[in-house]
Amino acid sequence: MNKLRVRDYFLIGFMLVLCSAMAFPMVWMAYSAMKPNRIIFTDPWALPTEFSVNTFIQAWQVGNLGRYFTNSMIVTSLTVAVILFIGSLAAYAFARLEFKGRQPLFYVFLAGLVIPAQTFVIPLFVFLRQAGLIDTYAALILPYTALGLPMAIFILHAFFATLPRDLDDAAAIDGCGLFRTYSLVIMPISKPALATIAILSAIDAWNEFLFAMLFIRDTMMRTLPIGLYTFYGYYDINYQMLFSGLTVATVPLLLFYIFFHRYIIEGLTAGALKE
Repeated sequence: MNKLRVRDYFLIGFMLVLCSAMAFPMVWMAYSAMKPNRIIFTDPWALPTEFSVNTFIQAWQVGNLGRYFTNSMIVTSLTVAVILFIGSLAAYAFARLEFKGRQPLFYVFLAGLVIPAQTFVIPLFVFLRQAGLIDTYAALILPYTALGLPMAIFILHAFFATLPRDLDDAAAIDGCGLFRTYSLVIMPISKPALATIAILSAIDAWNEFLFAMLFIRDTMMRTLPIGLYTFYGYYDINYQMLFSGLTVATVPLLLFYIFFHRYIIEGLTAGALKE
């Protein structure tokens, strides 16, 4: 028993040290935003002399972060909604229905997991330009959705495949068609898997940089990762403002993850735990 307690204390201590090491960069970024550039370079580990939110307010106003924040919220929320809807429908069809070519088509979708986005940037740009979608929300939502669907289908397929077939039979006896079975029976009990997809998709869409830089040229349509370039100059960088903007961009996802992180574990392990 004593050995077990010693081991537990050791593991707890190790995890605390590991979590502290992982959290320190964000803490350092937040308190560095309250220090002048000169102090950041001469004494990077020093605490700020005063704790004030004025720097964050200034960064929000000077860097037009309010507009960029709104753009990121629109793009991220619509991307997550489309991925959840299309991904759940596709995963339901692959996991619960029988049709010709089901397995080959499923593997075609999964191939998207191993194809780097950089390989099709040029043809995608040409397509979006010819379609007149450059400098629109669709120029980001469509690629983000396409990149997020393979993972969504993969996780939801694994979850749906573990649900008892009796659920479909009972729904059919009650007069439910395929879509009603999907929407009224399968979806309500799939919240952990859906939350997992929502969190992962939101993180990817919120932080994406390459497509947002190439497909959005209008300054008023920029998302937060591109908008933070406001604090980069030709000859110098305002690190105080940059750290303030990065902190503002990090906080929403951090809070979102804190409140819903347990669903990631539940969603990824639900398929393995169900009989």
